[in-house]
Amino acid sequence: MKKISILLIALFAILGFAWYQGNQRKSRLNRTLSTVKLRELLFPDFDVNGIKKIRIKEDKSETTLVVQNDTWVVQERSGFPIDKEKLQTALLSLQYEKIKAGRRIGKDSLGKIGLNTPDAGYGAGTLVELFDDKGGLKHTLVLGGKVTSSGGSSNEQLNMFGGGSGNRFVRVVGEDTVWEIGEQLPDLVSKPEAWLSKAFIDVQKIKSVEVTFAKAEDSWKATRTDENADFMLTDAKAGEKLDPGKASLGALFSSATFNDVLPKDKAAGVMKDAVKIKISTFQGFTYDFQTAKEAAQPGSGADKYYLTVSVSADLPKERAAAKDEKPEDKKSKDEAFAAEKKALQEKLAAEQKATAGWTFDVSEYSVSSLLKKRSEILAPPEKSSAPAPGAPGTNPLPDVKKMLPGIIPGSVPPAGSPPPVSVTTPPVSLTTPPTQLPQPPKVELKPAPAPDASPVPGVKPAAEPAPAKPAAEPAK
Repeated sequence: MKKISILLIALFAILGFAWYQGNQRKSRLNRTLSTVKLRELLFPDFDVNGIKKIRIKEDKSETTLVVQNDTWVVQERSGFPIDKEKLQTALLSLQYEKIKAGRRIGKDSLGKIGLNTPDAGYGAGTLVELFDDKGGLKHTLVLGGKVTSSGGSSNEQLNMFGGGSGNRFVRVVGEDTVWEIGEQLPDLVSKPEAWLSKAFIDVQKIKSVEVTFAKAEDSWKATRTDENADFMLTDAKAGEKLDPGKASLGALFSSATFNDVLPKDKAAGVMKDAVKIKISTFQGFTYDFQTAKEAAQPGSGADKYYLTVSVSADLPKERAAAKDEKPEDKKSKDEAFAAEKKALQEKLAAEQKATAGWTFDVSEYSVSSLLKKRSEILAPPEKSSAPAPGAPGTNPLPDVKKMLPGIIPGSVPPAGSPPPVSVTTPPVSLTTPPTQLPQPPKVELKPAPAPDASPVPGVKPAAEPAPAKPAAEPAK
C-alpha cells in the first residue's frame, strides 16, 4: 500500500511538471505575438513585367525559371519552354494577393509554422525569389503552413496563431511579420517538370504505321484505305491478321502529352536500343519516332519510357478543282482550302519547334502498342466450324472405290487388299455345262405328328376323314 502511494505521488509530480512546462512555452510564444497594422496587398509595388527570373526552392528540390531569347524556359531542363499560362497565373496571384491577417512573432517560432528558409533544416517552407532583368533581387518570400480549419490548422503549433479556414502563412523576407493570405499559391512549386509546357504533338487521321525492330521478323507495318477503315497488316502471310485489341493504332499520339524531358547531357545513353516508328497521315504529315524502355532497378519504382520525334509534312500547294465546279462554289472552296493549308502549316511549325532535339519521358500506354513485335499483334488462328475428317464424333463417308473395286469404271483395288466379294455363293464358273451344275440337296418333308387323340370325358372323338381318292390318270 505504501509503494502504491509513492507511485501515485511520483505520477502527479510528473504530470504537474509537464503542465507547467507547457504553460511556460505557450507563455513565451504568446509574448512574441502582437498584432500589426494591416496593408491591403502582400506586395504593394509588384511589377509583373519587371520580373525576369524566378527561383523556387524547397528542402530537396529546386527549379529556376528564366527568360532566354524573349522566352521563359526551365533552366534545370536545358532551357525547355515553360507553361506560359501557369507562369502568368502565378505572377498575377502575387501581384494582387491580399492580406487577411498579420502577426509579429519571434524568429525562434518561425519553424513551428513552416516559415524557415530551406537551409535552416527545421520547419522549412518554400522559398521564392524574384529577380529583375539585371539579376537584382526584387522580392523574397517564404510560403509556410496551410490553415485547414476555422480558428487554426491541423498542426498544433499553428493553432496557437489562429487564422481563417483555408488561409496560408507567408513571410516576406526582411519583415518581422507573419502574414496570412487567402490564396495558397499552389502554382509556386519547386519541381522542374511541373513548369514544362506540355504542348506536344497531335497526330490526326493516321494512314499507316510502320515499326522497325533490330530483327526483320519482328518488324511490321499496318495501313488503311481511309480514316474510318480498319488497319490491315501489310504483306500478311497466310493466316496472319492484325488484332486491334493488341495494337490500337487509330488514336496514337492524339493530343499527346509527356511527363518530363531529359536534360540533354543525360539523353544520349537511353536511346541506344531504340525501336523506330514511322507514322503517316492522310493530311500529309510524317512522324519519325524512336522509343526505348529503361527497366527499373529493383526497388526503384516503375519502368521508364523515352521518346524522340521528328516531324515533316508534304502539304498540297493548290486545290484541284472539279471539272463541273460552279463559279460561285470556287471562291468558297478556295477560301476553305487556304484556311486549312495555313492551319496545317502553323501546326507543322509548332510541332517541329516543340520536339526538335528533345528526349521525352512518356507514359507506358503512349508507346505500348509500338513496342510489340509482329508475333505479339496477330489475332489467333480462326477455327473452322466443320469438324475435320476422322475427328472424334464424326462418321466419315466410306470410300466406295475401295469397297467395290471393278464396279466403278477405272477403279483399281489397292495393293494388299483382300479379293473382291462375289454376289453368288459359291462362285459359279461360266464354262461349266448347265447339266453339270451342282444340284442343291433334297429336303424330305415329313408330316407333323398327329395330335393327342385320347378321349376326353363326355366328348366323342371326331371321325377320321376318309382317304382321298387318287386323281384319274389322264387318257392315253
